[in-house]
Amino acid sequence: MDSSDVLVIPIDDFKITVCDFVYEPSDDTFLLYDAVKSLALRKRRVVEIGCGVGLVTLELARNNIVLATDLNLEAVKCTLKNLKMNRLYLNSDLICCDSLKPVREFEIFDYVFFNPPYIPTEAEEDMAWSGGSDGIEVSEKFILDSIKRLKKTGRIVCVFSSCMNLKKLYKLIDKLGLRITIKSKKKFFFEELYIAILERKDLYNK
Repeated sequence: MDSSDVLVIPIDDFKITVCDFVYEPSDDTFLLYDAVKSLALRKRRVVEIGCGVGLVTLELARNNIVLATDLNLEAVKCTLKNLKMNRLYLNSDLICCDSLKPVREFEIFDYVFFNPPYIPTEAEEDMAWSGGSDGIEVSEKFILDSIKRLKKTGRIVCVFSSCMNLKKLYKLIDKLGLRITIKSKKKFFFEELYIAILERKDLYNK
């Protein structure tokens, strides 16, 4: 793509550059973005796994200390470009990595956000949307990595889809001692999307 052909889209008061080889903001992106806006977090330590073009990371960076990760180096570069263009770079760090693997296992984050690849596939395909045979393989990994780095009162906020094997995923979440709350949902022609909030059950058993 020639520099003169770069697509920049306005979203609220942001200008977002859409980059080649990076997942373009879609219905699931905007559902998570709206959830982040409604939470109105301030002065929290937060992380987004799978930052893509960085829309959610930018919203978080307004008033929080943010780490953004993505396995796709082009996505990390794109998020960095958008942070700089919107003058939010000083509040953010970025790592090109798988999930949270380089981050030490300690009670670091107040919130973890992710919109995982969730389309069921039998073979490895585009990592931006391929979620494994049940559509939950990436979500399982993100959840397991998140709880190892989440504060005791921390929360995971993520996107689930009716395309996923939700029964199997919910069993894992329950086994990990987490409680699920569906914050919002939206129905589309071929799927229903949900914003799920995961918290430790023992917070409610005292």
